[in-house]
Amino acid sequence: MDMIKIGAIGGRGGSIWEEKADELVGIIVSYDEDVVYSLQFLNYVNGELHMSGKYGTDYYEMNDAIMLDYPSEFITSISGSFERINKKLTDLRSIKFCTNKGSYGPFGTTSTDGKENIHFNFVIGNHQFFGGFHGTENSKGFIGSIVKDVPSSVIKIKDSQVKVKEEK
Repeated sequence: MDMIKIGAIGGRGGSIWEEKADELVGIIVSYDEDVVYSLQFLNYVNGELHMSGKYGTDYYEMNDAIMLDYPSEFITSISGSFERINKKLTDLRSIKFCTNKGSYGPFGTTSTDGKENIHFNFVIGNHQFFGGFHGTENSKGFIGSIVKDVPSSVIKIKDSQVKVKEEK
């Protein structure tokens, strides 16, 4: 199935990473009260559990493990904020994951303390279209999401002039 990258929000530069998470089971978030330091993902890959590498720094004060009620629970949105340090540098200040069964977070801080914050909200919807994450790591980091190509069979356009090509 084709995937589409959405985003990216945050800074420029850094080491590029991509984590396809078609069968996401869990997320580990390392953070403190001011910033999110790293993300790590637990997926089913070919019927076996696979822990991704850690995306971000090794520093942390707190770790939270989000364990989804797989396979019935899935990501429906990801939101949060970055703080712009200067033209090139940003810090991931907060992140929150919403699923069809609830929400997790926010991790970090959602304060708007007068600093230049960049807020994001990737809404995937109440279908299993979430496909993973992509971004860069280090203090120039950004984050985005990956969604599955939406089949025309789930697009419902009532009384529209738009023609939807049928799948074969």
